[in-house]
Amino acid sequence: MTLGARATTTTATTTRPRRRAGVATRTTRTRTRTTRKGAKRRLERDADADARCVAREANGRDADGEANADAEAEASSSIAVIENLDAATQEELETLYVACKEKYFTGAPAVSDEYFDALEAKLSYAGSGVVKKYPRCSVRGKAVYSDCVVDEAQMRALQTSYLAILALGTLFALVDFGDDLRAVFSVVLGDHGPNVPQFRVPIVGLVGLGLISRGLEKLNAASTGETLAMTGECPACHEDVYAFLPVRRGQARERTECHVCGRKIVFETQFERRETSPWRVTGKGRIYLVSEIADFSVDKSADDDA
Repeated sequence: MTLGARATTTTATTTRPRRRAGVATRTTRTRTRTTRKGAKRRLERDADADARCVAREANGRDADGEANADAEAEASSSIAVIENLDAATQEELETLYVACKEKYFTGAPAVSDEYFDALEAKLSYAGSGVVKKYPRCSVRGKAVYSDCVVDEAQMRALQTSYLAILALGTLFALVDFGDDLRAVFSVVLGDHGPNVPQFRVPIVGLVGLGLISRGLEKLNAASTGETLAMTGECPACHEDVYAFLPVRRGQARERTECHVCGRKIVFETQFERRETSPWRVTGKGRIYLVSEIADFSVDKSADDDA
């Protein structure tokens, strides 16, 4: 082999790697462009998918809003709301209260909160059983309380006792003053027989007059609503308790104790004048349990058992 041939071979050998490097560079550039285009397409596809999802959610919210509006309209139309609560009977108010409460728990309230509170207060003053709530706790006020209503049985018993006092006083007055009157008539008519009663100081009759006066006063106070009996459950033992409260100021606060468990309780009551009531007044309120130190102490026996 000649020197020229060797030079040619060497030149060809040295130029081939350069060609291969150039091809590799162009291939890398092509792949990079392809990768960038693929990433751009993927970003565009993701953006389109996100837009479709947003549109789908917006349509879903609109559909839910329309469904809720239709449900509220249907709930409002299915309940006959009474505009004037004072003109309705207790049975109508109770039916409306139960229906509104059921609609509220289904998530589609038929009336506003103010209307429902006024309806509940109206039934509470009337002593309705549908609004009666049992002893419960207040986390905010850290108090245990129950509801109280007018005790009609105690009011009738109170009136009966005043009528008995009035009748007893009338009997004392008639018997004692009757003997004195007969003695006076006997003196005036000149009758001096052995059966003629003797005139004496009418002590029993005066006592009878005092009983009559007191009985009439208390009976009038009970009839006109100056005193009202309230009853409810004791927050501690759940037994029925009652108290007689004065209603002159429109509200009363009376501290007493349960006759069963002996715990201290407080009656807090609001009153409302009502001509349809037998006592011209009605009331509603709560019975609060007076806290004691033992209520906040830790029961060690319970902890040991646990």
